[in-house]
Amino acid sequence: MKKNILRFLAIIFLLTACSLAEGDLQQWMDNARAEAKNKVRQPQIPTISKSPEYIDPIINGLNIFDSKRLRVNQQSGINAPNPDRPKEILENFSLESLRYVGSIKRGGQVSAFVEAGGHTYTVHVGNYLGQNYGQITAITPDKLILSEVTEDSYGAWQRRTAELELNTTPDASNQSKPN
Repeated sequence: MKKNILRFLAIIFLLTACSLAEGDLQQWMDNARAEAKNKVRQPQIPTISKSPEYIDPIINGLNIFDSKRLRVNQQSGINAPNPDRPKEILENFSLESLRYVGSIKRGGQVSAFVEAGGHTYTVHVGNYLGQNYGQITAITPDKLILSEVTEDSYGAWQRRTAELELNTTPDASNQSKPN
């Protein structure tokens, strides 16, 4: 029985010890709440600045809403190049990178020599070269005359003449020019 009394007293002692520390804990919690209330500020309502006014740009060129553009587009296939025609090797090079280096006449047929990518190619009237579907229409001793087909901003195909002038200097740049 003595043991039970000692156990009972020990439990009471431990419970009273815990309750004494609770006051400090409660005081600390109250202080923490008070500090937190002091630190919390009301949110400020953001000020909305006036946005800049939109001004349409002045259109100097192509009007994308032009009805004429749609009508021309319907007839865009008039001068269009043949997409089913197999491309020739010289159509992979721009006209500016090609050099006309000479011509020869054999049996009434004139052939021209065009240099591209370190190789020299033989071409005749009717061959294609350049990236604008350029077809050779005439070969003269001093230039190749081409008929190129380009697409304009309205989607219509336009023909134009271009020339590839004879280039006799080995490292000079090409003197091709559209007419």
